[in-house]
Amino acid sequence: GAARCRRSVRPEIEVLACCSLARSVSSSAVLHSGHGAPAPEMSLHPHVDMRSVLLAGHPGRQAALAQIRTALTTRGYFYASNVESLPLDYINSVYRYSQLLHGLPVSTKRSFTRPRGSYTGTDAGVDEPAYEAGSVATVRAWDYSRTSGFSSYGTAFPEVVSECTGLGFAAFLDDLYARQDLLARALMLVFAEIFELPPDTFESRFDGEGGDMGTIRLLHYPAAADAEERDQRAAANYGISPHTDFEAFTLMHQSAPGLQFLPRSGGPWIDAPVRPQEFVVIVGDVLERFTNGFLRATPHRVLQTAWERNSIIRFNAAAHPALRS
Repeated sequence: GAARCRRSVRPEIEVLACCSLARSVSSSAVLHSGHGAPAPEMSLHPHVDMRSVLLAGHPGRQAALAQIRTALTTRGYFYASNVESLPLDYINSVYRYSQLLHGLPVSTKRSFTRPRGSYTGTDAGVDEPAYEAGSVATVRAWDYSRTSGFSSYGTAFPEVVSECTGLGFAAFLDDLYARQDLLARALMLVFAEIFELPPDTFESRFDGEGGDMGTIRLLHYPAAADAEERDQRAAANYGISPHTDFEAFTLMHQSAPGLQFLPRSGGPWIDAPVRPQEFVVIVGDVLERFTNGFLRATPHRVLQTAWERNSIIRFNAAAHPALRS
């Protein structure tokens, strides 16, 4: 049948979140094909082709590992492309499902707010925590985790079925979790290899008695309703105020501009480009601790924007015993 699509309000960031037609067009999403010199934007923001890393015996593997090490030690993040488990059409299906969830009536959302469920949003009367005094986070979120500790947030999920996969809330997000896990687990092994540590140095610290400690967040930043709200957002400045992630590392995908990083060298914040086929890997507080400060957690923020913005977040957290050791 005909694909059902919804466009972003940001015309140059056109993410068609539909099932049978997967296409993303972005003025900033220029993927380096390997022919000729990379664009300046590619040089500014480290980029690693994960095929070179994940395919055993790939001739470019050692060079890719060196790229990751340099990116982590100098920038604190890098863009990961060609992740086989997370192709563009699948990413678009996740955004489509996220739109369905965030488009639910407020009365329905209230039925699934914490502690009964996993929704947070000012529209339902539950504020998302801000990281800076005096700032207010406008982001809205649906969360999912496999850890038994997640039950403390409630296990009531909305009966929303993905048009693309036919899966409901828990099954859909568990499938996303498994796909993200293939990348996350591979990165744990890579981190050990590039720092010449035993292979299980990091991976062994992510599974506890309560299960894997990771969390998925489907985030939604609503578009400004009118000119007055646009002005208010410009004055408030933050969608999420400056912070570092307290987990080990984060996998992040964004549908529209808004994310910024603070350079290691200081200076002004820099915009993180939208790259539809790539996930950003961001160093968090726990990885900084595990490496005795050799890696540094990466400060980042999300600006208030007049346009709608969505993102797919996977926090990779160490098990509690590993943090106490």
